[in-house]
Amino acid sequence: MPRPVKPPKAAPPRHRSLSRWPNWTRWIGPGLVLAAVVLGVWGIVGRSLTASPDPAVPTLASIGGPFALTDQDGRAVTDKTYAGKTLMVMFGYTNCPDVCPTGLASMSVILDALGPDADRVQGLFITVDPARDTVAVLKDYMANFNPHIVALTGTPAQVAQAAASYKVLYRKVAADGTPLAADAHPADYGMDHNAAIFLMGPDGHLKSTINPFEPPATAEGKVRHALGLPVAVN
Repeated sequence: MPRPVKPPKAAPPRHRSLSRWPNWTRWIGPGLVLAAVVLGVWGIVGRSLTASPDPAVPTLASIGGPFALTDQDGRAVTDKTYAGKTLMVMFGYTNCPDVCPTGLASMSVILDALGPDADRVQGLFITVDPARDTVAVLKDYMANFNPHIVALTGTPAQVAQAAASYKVLYRKVAADGTPLAADAHPADYGMDHNAAIFLMGPDGHLKSTINPFEPPATAEGKVRHALGLPVAVN
């Protein structure tokens, strides 16, 4: 019987995502994986994937890469720590009131549904707010979700390097949405950040993306496809 996912503690509604997915992308099925990847990455980075010599324009092969961070148990980890696993990677922060807990709950539902095959998958939640998301805070927060998902933090430079590997954008904002300097320390602030879940193959290549708000069956189908498992056809 699937383990129930406990809802995380509520937070003030101060998060705005840099990535607003069109409603119709929620209905992309696993049979259209390539289209899902192209549309998903376009929504994630906010740029077109049309052919261009400009190195600033990301390609599918450029999504993902090395990182060196600290997990919720205080252990130093790198991308090599999870070699051989299919990864679900999401960037966010524990004070995010909507898309982050929704995405983590979606990942938990998928992992619960996979049963023993969940051991082939590793979920990673990388904070973009390392100042507040300490190891202890992350450990407590992740108790709400499937244990196959691990939270990672690091120094601001380490987090920035990990985000750059995944072409993720983020910034600190005031409660009213006004951008703040990275070194500003107001009493209350939020983080704008990209909202997608990256589905990475054991070879380190992007297989697809998952919209945190898409139907669970669609999201699960993408992961099953990446694992080479049968996908239910509705």
